[in-house]
Amino acid sequence: MLLFIRLAQQLPIGIPTGGTDYGRVLMNMIFLLAWVIVASIAFAIAAPIAMRVFNRMTPGIDEMAELKNGNNAVAIVLGATILAMALLVVAVVLK
Repeated sequence: MLLFIRLAQQLPIGIPTGGTDYGRVLMNMIFLLAWVIVASIAFAIAAPIAMRVFNRMTPGIDEMAELKNGNNAVAIVLGATILAMALLVVAVVLK
């Protein structure tokens, strides 16, 4: 119990008195919206390219037909491919 009292005595007291800068908040919201649009466009361009590259790397396998047949393994591999491509797009956009 004594430990909690000592820790409570070391906590800073008071609330910061600085006001909120709504201009900066609005500007950050605008930049966030712009980055969402840029990332969406980049993903819309990169996803079909990644799927075509993956399709060319696996000759003799029709992934879409396998998905229609309910092949879960193909679905997992395609999902991992799309996730990896999305992470790559995010890394490039945030760089």
